[in-house]
Amino acid sequence: MTRVPAPVSPGYFALQIALVKGRGGIGTAVAQYDAMFRANGIPTAIVYEGPQVEALQQAGQDLMPVPGLLAHPAASIVSFLFGGFRRDVLRRQGTARLIMVVHSDRSLSVLRKIFPNAIIVTPCHSDKVKRKRLANLVVTLNSSQQQIASDALPGVRVAMLGNPYASGAVEPPSVDGPVRLNFVARHTDIKDPMTLLGAAMLLPAGRCPPIRFFGEGPLLETVKAGAAASGLDITFPGWHDQPFSQFHKGDILVLPSRWEGLPYLLLEAMDHGVPIVASDIAGNRAALQDGAFGLLFRAGDAETLASAIRAAVSDIDALREKSLSGRASLQERFSATAFWSRLAAECTKISGDKHD
Repeated sequence: MTRVPAPVSPGYFALQIALVKGRGGIGTAVAQYDAMFRANGIPTAIVYEGPQVEALQQAGQDLMPVPGLLAHPAASIVSFLFGGFRRDVLRRQGTARLIMVVHSDRSLSVLRKIFPNAIIVTPCHSDKVKRKRLANLVVTLNSSQQQIASDALPGVRVAMLGNPYASGAVEPPSVDGPVRLNFVARHTDIKDPMTLLGAAMLLPAGRCPPIRFFGEGPLLETVKAGAAASGLDITFPGWHDQPFSQFHKGDILVLPSRWEGLPYLLLEAMDHGVPIVASDIAGNRAALQDGAFGLLFRAGDAETLASAIRAAVSDIDALREKSLSGRASLQERFSATAFWSRLAAECTKISGDKHD
């Protein structure tokens, strides 16, 4: 059992709630929020259920047991069953103000009932926002999401804060190597690996660089079958927690997703100075500053991706310089200090609203 930190008096105590099934996305957000709070001296704990428990434990996070029925539709009716959980949170909280970052919307109703005075913040991990009505603050990740949430949630504070990103003080790849294309994501329709495969097959014979498809997912066997039929140099390294450790200077990241909020993958790629080709969707545009930090192509369009690949390969140094420019902007845009400054300002406004 992780040691429970001593309560603090002034300031905030932050608690995250995340009940997930898959790796990636939300698990990464949980770790980044935790790092952001810690970097700003804010005591924090996590209620987490999912495949990344061991990784969070190894990172030293204060993991609390997940109460049974927390995400049950009728949980708010039997909120009296959560007395032990409430006491555990209050013991950690002390006299500090409670901020709850709720990544799992299904638990919002019972959490609102158990902790009526908490400031509940819920990030948008998708464009489905109607369950977020009980939050004090809805955090959006891009301009499209901001419009969707603002329209769907009148009376709820909605702010486009993006994602916190605590850099691991990484260094760009220094080892030279041949140009390679890299898909790093779950193999799903949303991530759209088949468009990359289709684009590769449109390139002139002998002109397609080797391709690596990192990750797992329901489309993996379909992609493997297509790769085998293509006759191209395509490999499948599997899932890697640190995929950029497998990159050299000739590697290009290709993200052909049909939807993204604000992908940590692109923030990490910029942090490593990796050249980026990504689909032109709201989340990728937000990460890459409308193409200032990477090359954008029309989502789902293999022909425009093939053109983008040709441009990237022909001047990989220029594309790398774009990514390095994005790296320089990460501190101002998403660092622990910058994100907390924006989030704290919103929490102050909420506190003022509560006392009006």
